Amino acid sequence: MSIIIAFLINASIFSIGGIGEDLGIFNDPFMQGSHLARLGFTVSPEYMLLNESGDLRGVFWTNPIKLSLAVPLTHGFGVMVGNRERFNQCFDVYLEDSSLQIHALGEGGVEEVYAGLSKRLGAFELATTGSFLFGNAWEIWTHSIGSYSLVDTFSYRYRGRIFSFGLKHDLFSVAYESFGRVRMVYLPEETTMIDLPERLSVGIYPKIAGWPLGIIYEHSFWSDTTFDSPNRLKIFMNRGNIGLMYYFNPWYFNDVTEHGVALEFGVPLRNIGSVSILMDFAMRSRDGLRELLIKPQLTFVLNELFALRRK
Repeated sequence: MSIIIAFLINASIFSIGGIGEDLGIFNDPFMQGSHLARLGFTVSPEYMLLNESGDLRGVFWTNPIKLSLAVPLTHGFGVMVGNRERFNQCFDVYLEDSSLQIHALGEGGVEEVYAGLSKRLGAFELATTGSFLFGNAWEIWTHSIGSYSLVDTFSYRYRGRIFSFGLKHDLFSVAYESFGRVRMVYLPEETTMIDLPERLSVGIYPKIAGWPLGIIYEHSFWSDTTFDSPNRLKIFMNRGNIGLMYYFNPWYFNDVTEHGVALEFGVPLRNIGSVSILMDFAMRSRDGLRELLIKPQLTFVLNELFALRRK
């Protein structure tokens, strides 16, 4: 069966497998060092261009706003809360094989609300987070032969949790994510428990010619042998208000790879906070199917103004 048209809505065509595109890669439990409370808003529209055998299709959309709040406390403690998308299961795909046409439409996914606690011990930071996972998804598969059509509809509800903890120094970091499990209810009755992968992240942060550099290696451990347990790599550097990043992201689906680069520019807003603009470009591929993702990201951070006053 060959894809003749693939028109994407809110996600990659590859998210049709498993429980969708894993958006939790390179997450860590650490707070960005600051003596101010910070409230962040992130908007990230996306443009996806699909290329299959010379046939091009594209779509543009805007993701939901992400919120984050980080509050430093006394004695080196800090707390943070926020939300983000964990797995994306949206797709809209047309397929054809001889006289059979299939239209597969999916919406929804798994969302995450997290809370974390950190503690500074000299040059070290200890951190841990816990997340509540939830969401709903549905799929409509339409099979057509001539003037005859058969429609199958599937609905899912998700509830779960996952935890992470780590240790960070100015020169290195180690983080581990574990105890992740999601209960998938195939409405109205059938229930399946999904064990999420454990994830190990190791980072080093040297300086090269005055440029701070970060290298992060990540490995996911899937207990489900139908999925791959990929090794990922992210390299980034920044100086002043400019940052540059490259990442290699093999998916947990067999033979799906992703290479991406990102450029970030930050603008401090005196006595208010900061604005940062990140341009993310990624190429995904599997066999002869390729996707080009263009994902600008705008983040507005408000600092807690009372902390600016001298005690």
